[in-house]
Amino acid sequence: MYKGLQQFAFLKIQVQMFSIFKNIFPKKKLIQIDFSQIEVDMHSHLIPSIDDGSKSIEDSLAILDRFVNLGYSKVITTPHIMSDYYQNTPGTILPAAKEIVQLLNGKIQFSAAAEYYSDAAFITKLTSDKLLCIKKNLLLFEFSFLEEPVNVNDVIFNIQLNDYNPILAHPERYPYFVSHKYNGLSKLEDIRDKGVGLQINLLSLIGHYGPIVKNTAEKLIDANMVDWVSSDCHHITHMDLIEQQVSKSVYLQKLIDSGNLKNKSLL
Repeated sequence: MYKGLQQFAFLKIQVQMFSIFKNIFPKKKLIQIDFSQIEVDMHSHLIPSIDDGSKSIEDSLAILDRFVNLGYSKVITTPHIMSDYYQNTPGTILPAAKEIVQLLNGKIQFSAAAEYYSDAAFITKLTSDKLLCIKKNLLLFEFSFLEEPVNVNDVIFNIQLNDYNPILAHPERYPYFVSHKYNGLSKLEDIRDKGVGLQINLLSLIGHYGPIVKNTAEKLIDANMVDWVSSDCHHITHMDLIEQQVSKSVYLQKLIDSGNLKNKSLL
C-alpha cells in the first residue's frame, strides 16, 4: 500500500514537472507556407540554354509543374542580360518564351522579361532600346556580387529618367551594402527611399547563400523593407529546397503576413 502511494506521488511529480517544462519550452508552431498567397514568381531563369539557368525545355516544364503544385498562378522568367557573358536580346528571349507558353497549354500563366546587369551597356540600352519589363515599366536589375558599384545613384537616376520603375534583385546578396562602411541597412534604406523596389530571394531565407545573406534578408523583413519575393530559380534542385525547406520558413510567413508584398499586382 505504502509503496503504491510512493509510486503515485512520483508519477504526479513527473506530470507536474512535464507541465512546467512544457510552459517554459513550448513546442514550436509548425509552419506550412501557402505559396498561393504570393501567387506570382517574378524572377527566375527558365528560358533554356541562354544563361546559367535551365538547360532544356524539359527542365523548364518540370520546374513550372512544381510552381503549379505549390499554388502559383503566374511565373515571369527573367534571363540574364550581361554584356560580357549573356548577350541576350528580346530576339533570344521572347520566341523561346512563346514556345513554353504553347507547351504549357494554359496550365499556368507564363511570360518573360529580363534581369539586367548594371554595366556600361545597360546604361546605353536605357536610352536606345525598349527594355523587357516585368510589367509595364517595372524593370528588374542587379549589381555585381563582388564589388560595390561607384555609380549606384547614377544608375537609379538613369533608370528613372527613362521612365522605368527599378526593382533591385536580391539586395541581401550584396555584402558591401551591409558592411561596416554603412550603418546596418542604411544604404539599402537610402536606395529604397529613392523609389527602388527591393526583391529578396526565397532561398536566402534558409541560408542557401550563407548565414550573412540569411541574416540580411531577415533584417529587411523585420524593417518592412521587402517589396517583392521570388525564387530566382535556376534549376530543379532550387524547387526541391523551396518545397522542403522554404515552405517551413517563419520569416517567409512573416513577410506574407506583413501585407507589404506586391507580387499579386503582376497578375
